[in-house]
Amino acid sequence: MTTRSRPLRRQGSGGSWGRRVLGRRFLGRRFFGRRFFGRLSLAGGLLLAVLPGVAHADDKSAPAAAGVTPPEALSTPVDYPEGASGTAEVVLELVVSTKGEVTDVRATSGAPPFTDAAVRAAKRWRFEPARRGGEPIATRILFQVRFEQTTAPEEPSPEHDTPGPGAGSSGGAATGEPITEIVVWGQVEEAGARTFSRAEVRNLPGAFDDPLRSIEVLPGVTPIATFVPMFFIRGAPPGNVGFFIDEIRVPLLYHAFLGPSVIHPALIKRVDMYGGPMPARIGRYAGAAVEATLVEPDPAQAQFPYQGEASVRLLYAGAYVEAPWADGRGYAVLAGRYSYTALLLSMLSQDQRLDYWDYQGLVGYRLGNRDTLSIFGFGAFDFAGDSASGQLGGTEFHRVDLRWDHDFSARTRSRAAFTWGRDRTRSNSGYISDDVLAGRVRIEHRAAGAVYRGGGDFSVDRYGLEVDPAVSDPLLFPTLFPERTDLTFGAWADAVLWPEGRVSVTPGIRADVFQSMGRTAFAVDPRLTATYRLTDSVRTVHGVGVAHQTPNFVPQVPGAQVGGLPGGLQRSVHASAALEVDLPGNVSGSFGGFVNATDRMSDPIGLSQTFDIDERSGERRAFGRSAGLELYLKKPLTDRLGGLLSYTFSRASRTFGPIETIPGYERPHVLNAALTYDFGRQLRLSTKFVYASGIPGRRATERGEFVFLGDDRSRPFVRLDLKVSKRWVASPNFWWGLYGEVVNATHGVQVVRRVCGASACRDEGPGAITVPSVGIEAAWR
Repeated sequence: MTTRSRPLRRQGSGGSWGRRVLGRRFLGRRFFGRRFFGRLSLAGGLLLAVLPGVAHADDKSAPAAAGVTPPEALSTPVDYPEGASGTAEVVLELVVSTKGEVTDVRATSGAPPFTDAAVRAAKRWRFEPARRGGEPIATRILFQVRFEQTTAPEEPSPEHDTPGPGAGSSGGAATGEPITEIVVWGQVEEAGARTFSRAEVRNLPGAFDDPLRSIEVLPGVTPIATFVPMFFIRGAPPGNVGFFIDEIRVPLLYHAFLGPSVIHPALIKRVDMYGGPMPARIGRYAGAAVEATLVEPDPAQAQFPYQGEASVRLLYAGAYVEAPWADGRGYAVLAGRYSYTALLLSMLSQDQRLDYWDYQGLVGYRLGNRDTLSIFGFGAFDFAGDSASGQLGGTEFHRVDLRWDHDFSARTRSRAAFTWGRDRTRSNSGYISDDVLAGRVRIEHRAAGAVYRGGGDFSVDRYGLEVDPAVSDPLLFPTLFPERTDLTFGAWADAVLWPEGRVSVTPGIRADVFQSMGRTAFAVDPRLTATYRLTDSVRTVHGVGVAHQTPNFVPQVPGAQVGGLPGGLQRSVHASAALEVDLPGNVSGSFGGFVNATDRMSDPIGLSQTFDIDERSGERRAFGRSAGLELYLKKPLTDRLGGLLSYTFSRASRTFGPIETIPGYERPHVLNAALTYDFGRQLRLSTKFVYASGIPGRRATERGEFVFLGDDRSRPFVRLDLKVSKRWVASPNFWWGLYGEVVNATHGVQVVRRVCGASACRDEGPGAITVPSVGIEAAWR
């Protein structure tokens, strides 16, 4: 019996409670005037209007297809199915990963038992991966397998004394001719996005092996203070930065009090930060967005029935387990972390309590060749209290996301999802909450020279509030966070176009409707990015876009969302340009600048240097502006010698009424430099240096407002982080390791508020915080 296969050719390519629990959750010059805002909006609209004529001027194929070296079969054994007879043909659709492994396979034609035999065999095949520009890429191809029944195994021909690379154990063979066209899948790289993978973050000191903690080293990010998980990104206040986990909106990314992120790092494939014009699918945030993309479990590639990892650190322990089921048609993942800080604190003080934990579960099942159902549930819990003073508080959120993925063809796929969620912040004086019901749909089609994407989403948020009338300022929270039901829905579309071989243009548009307490607001956000490849190693990236957001000034407090749209929507315009260069030695670099403007900005943190709120906070609006330059050099931290250099120079201003001032956390200079080296035998030493300008001094005006003095700043903040790790590989599928890490080894003092009087200024802050960490981890695959 013989089995032959060949690739198919394709055609086409508080009051007090509020200030304690909500307010403190756990803890210039004019660059461009208001006319700039309107001019930039008009410029973006004109670019989008003329773009269709440009995009269709040339009908050349996209570089993603034309510039690709197709995958080459290395080992494709197939056995003739036992008990079968006759001749049959099966067409398989394969996804070949960057490692040359078949990560997904389905039969598009044929009948059992031949389809079963072909699919089962294909999971073990190996390819030389497709490449674009010398870099391996994931591809989707069609492969035809022909089964023939013979009386005896086929003998080698005189021209070939040994079987080909696809020889099977029972005379089966798989040979193929070169593929002339392929469909390239994998995530489309968004212009202007900054990305970190989990493997790199393992070698970044101060991140505790947590990909989501890597964003603080990226250009454009200005921290409030170390261990305070709030950032100004390109001048946008923390309340205007959105957080997403696999397209699911979440209220926060980090646990409190030096805690890790709210999702186990083994679940995270990559983290993207969009500091400028965001993709059209991301909306309702006027500043920036951080998105974590989940890994895709692949039962077919598992070496053991169960695979996973476990770690024990100084403050918490975590575990991740993945297992296939239903003969490889399904997968199940469980993960989570638990902090034993409550036990450690009880040894130091019987009155103090601190607790946090998180959980994740992901289950998927392939219904057929084109459909997959999956459900993703996750959540996080934080609690802090002082029994002596009677102050207790905590936050939590939970999400359950049901997804249906459908492949219309090898070029078109879609996802529909529904999400239930619950957010809650509570204390011994009351609570605020948000019950969420949301849905989204997305479709993507890859054609010659373009990728077309579109979709829609909605969210129904039912906000609850219960406050003890005995607390001070009992009307504060009903005024800002009344019980109500808000409705938001929108639609979006964009296209990644290659009108010419060295030009990539992505026009997009988003429209949203916001409804709250009888008020309705509409928003239309045009966006445009373009990449011009000047040479094979030099390119320019440009972007301009508009974004809208409801007023919100209490970042990372689940359930706290201002009701009734007081003062209308925030509206921002972003513009950026950068020169990107691929340098020798596997080093990439970029240098660019940005300008942003936000009308009706909500930023009480930046306007006060405090986290306090009152009844007027929802009405305080400012016209915000920022501009800056960014430098970024990076050699992959997974290389034997890796490192990065990130520098941001920026200035910002806020104008409200007759007052114009810089924001309270403006730091003109922010520098991050990291270096890591593998000394051999899996022993690695890493270090990171952080420098940030001091914060400006705060002075009160006669009207009780604050202005900030850029020429009277606190001392700069300097920090050095260190990490050493050693890994032992017990077998190709099992390793374990030890690591030690110190954050702020130089014991740098942090200032979070600088109060200036008539003759002197006073710095306030937590002082010097140095955090050591040691741990052990193991993984089996």
